[in-house]
Amino acid sequence: MLDGKTIAFRLPCGTPAFSVACKGNEGFAAVDGRENAVYLFSCCGAFLETIHTARAYEVLTEMGDLGYLALPRCICRRFSNRVYLLNGRFEEVGSLDLSGEYQDCSELNDVFFTEDGEIMAIFKNSLRVYDLTGKEIDRMTDPASRMLFNVATNKELTAVHHRRRLGDLLTVAAENDSQIKAICSRLVLRDLIPGGEGVFYGLFGYRYQYNYLLPVYADGRMVLPSEDELFTFLQNVTPCS
Repeated sequence: MLDGKTIAFRLPCGTPAFSVACKGNEGFAAVDGRENAVYLFSCCGAFLETIHTARAYEVLTEMGDLGYLALPRCICRRFSNRVYLLNGRFEEVGSLDLSGEYQDCSELNDVFFTEDGEIMAIFKNSLRVYDLTGKEIDRMTDPASRMLFNVATNKELTAVHHRRRLGDLLTVAAENDSQIKAICSRLVLRDLIPGGEGVFYGLFGYRYQYNYLLPVYADGRMVLPSEDELFTFLQNVTPCS
């Protein structure tokens, strides 16, 4: 679906998109964490349809033919580690609670479904892997004590969004290699999406309501715009639909 081009889009309600999930070759779905809705767009960013949902979701990630994983906007500590299972029509068909210590409550920031049928989950200071029952099977902590915010994996590569006081960072790591780059401070990275083998896209916000899907890693290197490149980048983006 993502072919290397930057896609600009706006939600019909005027709020920023918090997460995006691809719908095969049909386009993509976006959520804003506020409305009980999923917004559907074409591959070029044209708005298609609003689908009303059981609750407002802040995170949406595809599971292939299995449907989607979703995290709701949750302020209740009791349910803060709960992940919802959605079918292809974005209807809730189940849920699971990710195991973890009590202090982790309210710190689950992102989930991602891997090609191995496992769930990667980003907590404040750790990346954890779960099976589909919610049982933890692996854990990796951030030795730099940065706040972890987003994760996506693509075969042998894993992309992670780190937040820190001096500015956000993006790392893309393979088994024996790792690259890191600062994220332009005028853009807000809200989600990471695989865009084919060896390619990652980022969902960026700019001035609240403007959303951009653009490549952040391709051909073995970081390609997200730097501070000096941002103005040129925005000039070359197709206007929002």
